[in-house]
Amino acid sequence: MKNYLNYCFIVLMACSKKFEPPPPFSGADIEATISIKQMRDAHIPGAFGKWVGDDIITGIVIANDATNNFYKSIVVQDSTGGITIKLDGFSLANDYPLYQRVFIRLNGLWLSEYGGMLQLGAGIDNNDPRYVDLLPIPVPLFSRYILKGNIESAPTPIHVNFDQLKDSLQSRLIQIDSVELAVADTAKPFADAINKTTVSHTLRLCSVGTVYLRTSGFADFAAIKTPRGNGSIRGIYTVFGTQKQIQIRDTGDVQMNGIRCSGARLIFYEDFETIAVNTGLHISGWKNITENGSALFEGKWTAPNKYVEISAFATYQPVVNSWLILPPINLNNSTHEQLSFLTKDGFDNGAVLQAYISSNYDGGNSPSKAKWTPLKATIAKGSVNGPATKWTPSGPISLQGYTGKVYIAFKYEGADIPDPLLKKTTRFQLDEIKIVGN
Repeated sequence: MKNYLNYCFIVLMACSKKFEPPPPFSGADIEATISIKQMRDAHIPGAFGKWVGDDIITGIVIANDATNNFYKSIVVQDSTGGITIKLDGFSLANDYPLYQRVFIRLNGLWLSEYGGMLQLGAGIDNNDPRYVDLLPIPVPLFSRYILKGNIESAPTPIHVNFDQLKDSLQSRLIQIDSVELAVADTAKPFADAINKTTVSHTLRLCSVGTVYLRTSGFADFAAIKTPRGNGSIRGIYTVFGTQKQIQIRDTGDVQMNGIRCSGARLIFYEDFETIAVNTGLHISGWKNITENGSALFEGKWTAPNKYVEISAFATYQPVVNSWLILPPINLNNSTHEQLSFLTKDGFDNGAVLQAYISSNYDGGNSPSKAKWTPLKATIAKGSVNGPATKWTPSGPISLQGYTGKVYIAFKYEGADIPDPLLKKTTRFQLDEIKIVGN
Protein backbone atom coordinates (compact mmCIF):
# COMPACT_ATOMS: atom_id res chain seq x y z
CA MET A 1 0.00 0.00 0.00
CA LYS A 2 1.52 3.31 -1.03
CA ASN A 3 -0.07 5.34 1.77
CA TYR A 4 1.38 5.64 5.23
CA LEU A 5 0.63 7.26 8.57
CA ASN A 6 2.91 9.38 10.69
CA TYR A 7 1.96 8.68 14.31
CA CYS A 8 2.33 10.74 17.40
CA PHE A 9 1.31 9.06 20.61
CA ILE A 10 -0.28 10.95 23.46
CA VAL A 11 2.65 10.40 25.75
CA LEU A 12 5.00 12.22 23.34
CA MET A 13 2.95 15.41 23.10
CA ALA A 14 4.91 16.53 20.08
CA CYS A 15 2.29 16.75 17.35
CA SER A 16 1.67 19.88 15.32
CA LYS A 17 -1.68 21.66 15.52
CA LYS A 18 -1.23 23.46 12.20
CA PHE A 19 -3.54 22.66 9.31
CA GLU A 20 -1.74 21.73 6.14
CA PRO A 21 -4.38 21.65 3.43
CA PRO A 22 -3.64 19.69 0.27
CA PRO A 23 -3.95 21.35 -3.11
CA PRO A 24 -7.50 21.55 -4.50
CA PHE A 25 -9.05 18.64 -6.35
CA SER A 26 -8.60 18.82 -10.07
CA GLY A 27 -10.69 17.15 -12.72
CA ALA A 28 -14.07 15.38 -12.54
CA ASP A 29 -12.73 11.85 -12.85
CA ILE A 30 -11.44 11.49 -9.31
CA GLU A 31 -11.39 7.90 -8.01
CA ALA A 32 -10.76 6.23 -4.70
CA THR A 33 -7.33 4.71 -4.26
CA ILE A 34 -8.10 2.77 -1.07
CA SER A 35 -11.19 1.53 0.74
CA ILE A 36 -12.43 2.84 4.06
CA LYS A 37 -11.53 -0.52 5.60
CA GLN A 38 -7.94 -0.17 4.38
CA MET A 39 -7.77 3.28 5.91
CA ARG A 40 -9.16 2.02 9.22
CA ASP A 41 -6.80 -0.97 9.23
CA ALA A 42 -3.82 1.39 8.98
CA HIS A 43 -4.73 3.02 12.28
CA ILE A 44 -2.87 2.05 15.45
CA PRO A 45 -5.24 1.95 18.47
CA GLY A 46 -4.55 4.69 21.00
CA ALA A 47 -2.58 6.85 18.58
CA PHE A 48 -3.10 10.07 16.68
CA GLY A 49 -1.99 9.38 13.11
CA LYS A 50 -1.48 11.89 10.34
CA TRP A 51 -2.03 10.58 6.83
CA VAL A 52 0.79 11.25 4.41
CA GLY A 53 0.27 10.41 0.78
CA ASP A 54 -2.20 11.16 -1.99
CA ASP A 55 -4.77 8.55 -1.07
CA ILE A 56 -8.49 9.07 -1.55
CA ILE A 57 -11.47 7.26 -0.07
CA THR A 58 -15.05 7.47 -1.32
CA GLY A 59 -18.43 6.63 0.13
CA ILE A 60 -21.95 7.89 0.55
CA VAL A 61 -23.23 10.06 3.38
CA ILE A 62 -25.41 8.00 5.72
CA ALA A 63 -25.78 10.56 8.53
CA ASN A 64 -25.47 14.32 8.94
CA ASP A 65 -26.83 17.12 11.11
CA ALA A 66 -30.24 17.33 9.40
CA THR A 67 -32.03 16.66 12.72
CA ASN A 68 -29.16 17.85 14.94
CA ASN A 69 -28.48 14.39 16.36
CA PHE A 70 -25.01 14.32 14.77
CA TYR A 71 -23.01 17.34 15.91
CA LYS A 72 -20.55 18.92 13.49
CA SER A 73 -19.97 15.67 11.65
CA ILE A 74 -21.03 13.52 8.76
CA VAL A 75 -20.83 9.75 8.55
CA VAL A 76 -19.67 8.11 5.32
CA GLN A 77 -19.59 4.45 4.34
CA ASP A 78 -18.52 2.32 1.39
CA SER A 79 -19.01 -1.42 0.93
CA THR A 80 -16.14 -2.19 3.31
CA GLY A 81 -16.57 0.14 6.25
CA GLY A 82 -17.61 3.51 7.61
CA ILE A 83 -15.96 6.58 9.12
CA THR A 84 -17.15 9.64 11.04
CA ILE A 85 -15.68 12.90 9.75
CA LYS A 86 -15.49 15.90 12.07
CA LEU A 87 -16.41 19.17 10.32
CA ASP A 88 -16.33 22.56 12.03
CA GLY A 89 -19.57 23.86 10.55
CA PHE A 90 -23.33 23.95 10.88
CA SER A 91 -26.16 23.03 8.48
CA LEU A 92 -23.89 20.38 7.00
CA ALA A 93 -26.93 18.58 5.60
CA ASN A 94 -27.28 21.37 3.05
CA ASP A 95 -23.82 20.66 1.66
CA TYR A 96 -23.71 16.92 2.31
CA PRO A 97 -27.27 15.51 2.11
CA LEU A 98 -28.04 11.90 2.84
CA TYR A 99 -26.82 9.42 0.23
CA GLN A 100 -24.60 11.87 -1.60
CA ARG A 101 -21.32 10.37 -2.79
CA VAL A 102 -18.25 12.15 -1.51
CA PHE A 103 -14.54 11.76 -2.24
CA ILE A 104 -12.17 12.53 0.65
CA ARG A 105 -8.53 13.34 0.17
CA LEU A 106 -6.66 11.92 3.13
CA ASN A 107 -3.33 13.72 2.77
CA GLY A 108 -2.86 15.82 5.91
CA LEU A 109 -5.91 14.50 7.77
CA TRP A 110 -5.67 12.78 11.14
CA LEU A 111 -7.16 9.56 12.49
CA SER A 112 -7.84 9.10 16.18
CA GLU A 113 -10.38 7.63 18.60
CA TYR A 114 -12.89 9.17 20.94
CA GLY A 115 -14.07 6.66 23.50
CA GLY A 116 -12.95 3.92 21.11
CA MET A 117 -14.80 5.46 18.15
CA LEU A 118 -12.49 6.07 15.18
CA GLN A 119 -12.85 9.51 13.59
CA LEU A 120 -11.23 11.58 10.87
CA GLY A 121 -10.23 15.22 11.45
CA ALA A 122 -7.84 17.98 10.47
CA GLY A 123 -5.40 18.19 13.38
CA ILE A 124 -4.97 17.76 17.10
CA ASP A 125 -5.23 20.06 20.07
CA ASN A 126 -2.76 19.19 22.83
CA ASN A 127 -2.88 22.43 24.83
CA ASP A 128 -4.02 20.33 27.78
CA PRO A 129 -1.84 17.18 27.83
CA ARG A 130 -4.55 15.38 29.78
CA TYR A 131 -7.14 15.82 27.04
CA VAL A 132 -5.61 15.64 23.59
CA ASP A 133 -8.41 16.23 21.10
CA LEU A 134 -8.97 15.69 17.41
CA LEU A 135 -9.81 18.95 15.64
CA PRO A 136 -12.52 19.19 12.98
CA ILE A 137 -11.88 20.27 9.42
CA PRO A 138 -12.39 24.07 9.20
CA VAL A 139 -15.10 25.39 6.89
CA PRO A 140 -12.66 27.07 4.45
CA LEU A 141 -10.99 23.70 3.87
CA PHE A 142 -14.13 21.63 3.24
CA SER A 143 -13.85 21.84 -0.54
CA ARG A 144 -10.15 21.03 -0.50
CA TYR A 145 -10.61 17.79 1.37
CA ILE A 146 -14.09 16.78 0.22
CA LEU A 147 -15.40 16.61 -3.33
CA LYS A 148 -19.15 16.11 -3.79
CA GLY A 149 -20.58 13.57 -6.24
CA ASN A 150 -24.08 12.49 -7.14
CA ILE A 151 -27.00 11.54 -4.89
CA GLU A 152 -27.32 7.75 -4.91
CA SER A 153 -29.84 5.20 -3.70
CA ALA A 154 -30.22 4.67 0.02
CA PRO A 155 -28.06 1.73 1.12
CA THR A 156 -29.60 -1.36 2.67
CA PRO A 157 -28.79 -1.48 6.39
CA ILE A 158 -26.67 -4.37 7.58
CA HIS A 159 -28.95 -6.65 9.63
CA VAL A 160 -27.06 -7.73 12.73
CA ASN A 161 -27.59 -9.49 16.02
CA PHE A 162 -25.80 -8.68 19.25
CA ASP A 163 -22.89 -11.04 18.66
CA GLN A 164 -22.13 -9.37 15.33
CA LEU A 165 -21.67 -5.88 16.79
CA LYS A 166 -17.92 -5.51 16.28
CA ASP A 167 -15.67 -2.49 15.80
CA SER A 168 -15.57 -3.23 12.08
CA LEU A 169 -19.18 -1.98 11.99
CA GLN A 170 -18.35 1.41 13.49
CA SER A 171 -19.96 4.28 11.54
CA ARG A 172 -22.01 1.91 9.40
CA LEU A 173 -25.75 1.86 8.86
CA ILE A 174 -27.10 -1.18 10.70
CA GLN A 175 -30.48 -2.62 11.61
CA ILE A 176 -31.37 -4.68 14.65
CA ASP A 177 -34.62 -6.66 14.65
CA SER A 178 -36.67 -8.10 17.52
CA VAL A 179 -35.58 -5.36 19.89
CA GLU A 180 -37.40 -3.27 22.49
CA LEU A 181 -36.61 -0.61 25.03
CA ALA A 182 -36.28 -1.57 28.67
CA VAL A 183 -39.60 -0.99 30.44
CA ALA A 184 -38.14 1.91 32.43
CA ASP A 185 -37.07 3.61 29.19
CA THR A 186 -40.41 3.38 27.36
CA ALA A 187 -42.64 6.44 26.87
CA LYS A 188 -39.73 8.67 27.91
CA PRO A 189 -38.25 11.57 25.89
CA PHE A 190 -35.51 10.43 23.51
CA ALA A 191 -33.23 12.98 25.23
CA ASP A 192 -33.36 15.95 27.60
CA ALA A 193 -34.55 18.74 25.30
CA ILE A 194 -34.80 21.25 28.16
CA ASN A 195 -31.27 20.95 29.51
CA LYS A 196 -29.90 19.88 26.11
CA THR A 197 -28.43 16.75 27.66
CA THR A 198 -27.63 13.56 25.78
CA VAL A 199 -29.47 10.46 27.01
CA SER A 200 -28.78 6.76 26.50
CA HIS A 201 -31.79 4.42 26.64
CA THR A 202 -31.41 0.67 27.06
CA LEU A 203 -32.36 -1.51 24.09
CA ARG A 204 -32.84 -5.21 24.75
CA LEU A 205 -32.79 -7.85 22.07
CA CYS A 206 -35.34 -10.63 22.35
CA SER A 207 -32.58 -13.17 21.77
CA VAL A 208 -29.79 -11.87 23.98
CA GLY A 209 -27.80 -8.70 24.49
CA THR A 210 -28.10 -5.02 25.35
CA VAL A 211 -27.43 -2.03 23.10
CA TYR A 212 -27.92 1.64 23.93
CA LEU A 213 -29.98 4.16 21.98
CA ARG A 214 -28.00 7.39 22.28
CA THR A 215 -29.66 10.71 21.44
CA SER A 216 -28.41 14.28 21.70
CA GLY A 217 -30.38 16.79 23.73
CA PHE A 218 -30.13 19.10 20.72
CA ALA A 219 -31.89 16.61 18.42
CA ASP A 220 -35.07 17.95 16.86
CA PHE A 221 -36.90 14.88 18.16
CA ALA A 222 -35.40 14.92 21.67
CA ALA A 223 -38.75 15.66 23.33
CA ILE A 224 -40.67 12.94 21.48
CA LYS A 225 -41.57 9.91 23.62
CA THR A 226 -39.87 6.58 23.04
CA PRO A 227 -42.01 3.65 21.83
CA ARG A 228 -43.31 0.88 24.07
CA GLY A 229 -43.41 -1.88 21.48
CA ASN A 230 -41.08 -4.39 19.91
CA GLY A 231 -39.68 -4.21 16.41
CA SER A 232 -36.64 -2.97 14.55
CA ILE A 233 -34.27 -0.04 14.81
CA ARG A 234 -31.78 1.24 12.29
CA GLY A 235 -29.06 3.80 12.68
CA ILE A 236 -25.33 4.37 12.90
CA TYR A 237 -23.36 1.94 15.05
CA THR A 238 -21.13 3.72 17.56
CA VAL A 239 -19.24 2.83 20.70
CA PHE A 240 -18.18 4.59 23.85
CA GLY A 241 -15.76 2.54 25.85
CA THR A 242 -17.32 -0.90 26.19
CA GLN A 243 -20.83 0.39 25.53
CA LYS A 244 -22.36 -0.63 22.18
CA GLN A 245 -24.58 2.15 20.84
CA ILE A 246 -26.88 3.00 17.97
CA GLN A 247 -27.57 6.58 16.93
CA ILE A 248 -30.65 7.25 14.79
CA ARG A 249 -31.03 9.91 12.08
CA ASP A 250 -34.68 10.59 12.92
CA THR A 251 -37.59 8.74 14.51
CA GLY A 252 -38.36 7.05 11.20
CA ASP A 253 -35.40 4.80 12.00
CA VAL A 254 -37.42 3.33 14.88
CA GLN A 255 -40.17 0.87 13.94
CA MET A 256 -41.28 -0.71 17.20
CA ASN A 257 -44.98 -1.35 16.70
CA GLY A 258 -45.19 -4.99 17.75
CA ILE A 259 -45.98 -6.84 20.94
CA ARG A 260 -43.10 -6.95 23.39
CA CYS A 261 -41.19 -10.19 23.61
CA SER A 262 -40.73 -9.63 27.33
CA GLY A 263 -44.45 -10.20 27.87
CA ALA A 264 -47.63 -8.82 26.36
CA ARG A 265 -50.40 -7.44 28.51
CA LEU A 266 -53.69 -9.33 28.21
CA ILE A 267 -56.45 -6.75 27.70
CA PHE A 268 -59.35 -9.04 26.82
CA TYR A 269 -59.87 -12.79 26.51
CA GLU A 270 -62.88 -15.05 25.94
CA ASP A 271 -62.75 -18.77 25.13
CA PHE A 272 -66.48 -19.45 25.80
CA GLU A 273 -65.76 -22.38 28.09
CA THR A 274 -68.41 -21.29 30.62
CA ILE A 275 -71.29 -20.60 28.21
CA ALA A 276 -74.56 -22.51 27.89
CA VAL A 277 -74.85 -24.57 24.71
CA ASN A 278 -77.56 -24.92 22.07
CA THR A 279 -79.03 -21.54 22.93
CA GLY A 280 -78.35 -17.91 22.02
CA LEU A 281 -75.09 -16.69 23.50
CA HIS A 282 -75.59 -14.61 26.62
CA ILE A 283 -72.59 -13.14 28.44
CA SER A 284 -72.83 -10.02 30.59
CA GLY A 285 -71.73 -6.96 28.68
CA TRP A 286 -72.00 -8.60 25.23
CA LYS A 287 -74.58 -7.86 22.55
CA ASN A 288 -76.09 -10.69 20.45
CA ILE A 289 -78.37 -8.89 18.00
CA THR A 290 -80.50 -10.11 15.10
CA GLU A 291 -80.80 -6.90 13.10
CA ASN A 292 -82.46 -8.70 10.15
CA GLY A 293 -83.77 -12.24 10.43
CA SER A 294 -83.69 -14.50 13.45
CA ALA A 295 -80.25 -16.17 13.49
CA LEU A 296 -78.39 -15.66 16.75
CA PHE A 297 -74.83 -16.57 17.64
CA GLU A 298 -75.30 -19.73 19.74
CA GLY A 299 -73.16 -21.59 22.21
CA LYS A 300 -71.93 -24.96 20.91
CA TRP A 301 -69.83 -27.81 22.17
CA THR A 302 -67.68 -30.38 20.39
CA ALA A 303 -65.64 -32.35 22.91
CA PRO A 304 -63.58 -31.06 24.52
CA ASN A 305 -64.16 -27.47 23.37
CA LYS A 306 -66.91 -24.84 23.56
CA TYR A 307 -67.34 -22.07 20.97
CA VAL A 308 -70.04 -19.96 19.31
CA GLU A 309 -71.70 -20.69 15.98
CA ILE A 310 -74.04 -18.99 13.54
CA SER A 311 -75.77 -19.96 10.28
CA ALA A 312 -78.76 -18.72 8.29
CA PHE A 313 -79.69 -22.34 7.51
CA ALA A 314 -83.37 -23.16 8.15
CA THR A 315 -84.31 -19.55 8.92
CA TYR A 316 -86.16 -19.29 5.60
CA GLN A 317 -85.49 -15.56 5.56
CA PRO A 318 -84.21 -13.57 2.55
CA VAL A 319 -81.94 -11.30 4.64
CA VAL A 320 -80.04 -12.37 7.73
CA ASN A 321 -77.86 -9.77 9.45
CA SER A 322 -76.64 -10.69 12.92
CA TRP A 323 -74.16 -8.99 15.25
CA LEU A 324 -72.01 -10.29 18.09
CA ILE A 325 -70.48 -7.31 19.89
CA LEU A 326 -67.88 -7.50 22.65
CA PRO A 327 -68.08 -5.33 25.77
CA PRO A 328 -66.40 -1.93 25.40
CA ILE A 329 -62.60 -2.10 25.37
CA ASN A 330 -60.56 0.72 26.93
CA LEU A 331 -57.38 1.38 24.95
CA ASN A 332 -56.18 4.38 26.96
CA ASN A 333 -53.83 2.39 29.17
CA SER A 334 -52.03 0.33 26.53
CA THR A 335 -50.25 0.64 23.19
CA HIS A 336 -49.70 -1.49 20.09
CA GLU A 337 -52.87 -3.50 20.75
CA GLN A 338 -53.55 -6.59 18.64
CA LEU A 339 -56.74 -8.59 18.22
CA SER A 340 -56.79 -12.27 17.34
CA PHE A 341 -59.41 -15.04 17.15
CA LEU A 342 -60.11 -18.42 15.56
CA THR A 343 -62.78 -19.36 13.02
CA LYS A 344 -64.08 -22.43 11.23
CA ASP A 345 -66.53 -22.52 8.32
CA GLY A 346 -68.81 -25.27 7.03
CA PHE A 347 -71.04 -25.84 3.99
CA ASP A 348 -69.67 -22.61 2.53
CA ASN A 349 -72.03 -21.15 -0.05
CA GLY A 350 -71.24 -17.45 0.20
CA ALA A 351 -72.42 -16.10 3.55
CA VAL A 352 -69.98 -13.65 5.16
CA LEU A 353 -68.50 -13.21 8.62
CA GLN A 354 -66.57 -9.96 9.11
CA ALA A 355 -64.82 -8.38 12.11
CA TYR A 356 -65.34 -4.66 12.73
CA ILE A 357 -64.27 -1.91 15.12
CA SER A 358 -66.21 1.20 16.16
CA SER A 359 -65.48 4.15 18.40
CA ASN A 360 -68.96 5.71 18.21
CA TYR A 361 -71.29 2.74 18.79
CA ASP A 362 -73.67 3.63 21.62
CA GLY A 363 -74.02 0.12 23.02
CA GLY A 364 -77.65 -0.17 21.91
CA ASN A 365 -79.61 -2.57 19.72
CA SER A 366 -79.15 -0.71 16.43
CA PRO A 367 -75.46 -1.20 15.62
CA SER A 368 -75.91 -0.18 11.97
CA LYS A 369 -76.40 3.41 13.11
CA ALA A 370 -72.75 3.53 14.19
CA LYS A 371 -69.67 3.80 12.00
CA TRP A 372 -67.92 0.45 11.79
CA THR A 373 -64.50 -0.06 10.19
CA PRO A 374 -63.74 -3.54 8.84
CA LEU A 375 -60.63 -5.18 10.31
CA LYS A 376 -58.12 -7.02 8.15
CA ALA A 377 -58.63 -10.51 9.52
CA THR A 378 -58.17 -13.94 8.01
CA ILE A 379 -61.52 -15.75 8.33
CA ALA A 380 -62.16 -19.37 7.39
CA LYS A 381 -63.74 -20.05 4.00
CA GLY A 382 -63.98 -22.70 1.29
CA SER A 383 -65.18 -25.72 3.29
CA VAL A 384 -68.09 -26.52 0.98
CA ASN A 385 -68.66 -30.20 1.76
CA GLY A 386 -68.90 -29.99 5.52
CA PRO A 387 -67.35 -28.37 8.58
CA ALA A 388 -63.65 -27.48 8.49
CA THR A 389 -61.46 -29.79 10.54
CA LYS A 390 -58.98 -27.15 11.68
CA TRP A 391 -59.33 -23.69 13.15
CA THR A 392 -58.15 -20.75 11.06
CA PRO A 393 -56.14 -18.12 13.01
CA SER A 394 -57.16 -14.57 12.21
CA GLY A 395 -53.56 -13.41 12.44
CA PRO A 396 -52.55 -10.49 14.65
CA ILE A 397 -54.87 -7.58 13.78
CA SER A 398 -53.44 -4.20 14.72
CA LEU A 399 -55.70 -1.83 16.65
CA GLN A 400 -53.03 0.86 16.69
CA GLY A 401 -54.40 4.33 16.12
CA TYR A 402 -57.47 3.76 18.28
CA THR A 403 -57.70 5.21 21.77
CA GLY A 404 -60.34 5.41 24.45
CA LYS A 405 -63.42 3.20 24.38
CA VAL A 406 -63.91 1.01 21.32
CA TYR A 407 -66.18 -1.88 20.39
CA ILE A 408 -65.20 -5.01 18.47
CA ALA A 409 -67.99 -6.75 16.56
CA PHE A 410 -68.55 -9.80 14.36
CA LYS A 411 -71.26 -9.38 11.73
CA TYR A 412 -72.83 -12.29 9.89
CA GLU A 413 -74.56 -11.67 6.54
CA GLY A 414 -76.52 -14.48 4.91
CA ALA A 415 -79.81 -15.47 3.25
CA ASP A 416 -81.99 -18.59 3.24
CA ILE A 417 -84.17 -18.49 0.14
CA PRO A 418 -85.52 -21.29 -2.06
CA ASP A 419 -83.21 -20.61 -5.04
CA PRO A 420 -80.10 -22.71 -4.26
CA LEU A 421 -77.96 -20.39 -6.39
CA LEU A 422 -78.83 -17.43 -4.15
CA LYS A 423 -78.86 -19.26 -0.83
CA LYS A 424 -76.14 -18.08 1.59
CA THR A 425 -76.20 -20.17 4.73
CA THR A 426 -72.53 -20.83 5.49
CA ARG A 427 -71.96 -22.01 9.06
CA PHE A 428 -69.29 -20.09 11.01
CA GLN A 429 -67.74 -20.99 14.33
CA LEU A 430 -65.81 -18.51 16.49
CA ASP A 431 -63.47 -19.04 19.44
CA GLU A 432 -60.46 -17.74 21.41
CA ILE A 433 -61.03 -13.98 21.08
CA LYS A 434 -58.01 -12.19 22.51
CA ILE A 435 -56.69 -8.62 22.69
CA VAL A 436 -53.13 -8.00 23.87
CA GLY A 437 -51.01 -4.88 24.06
CA ASN A 438 -47.99 -3.28 25.66
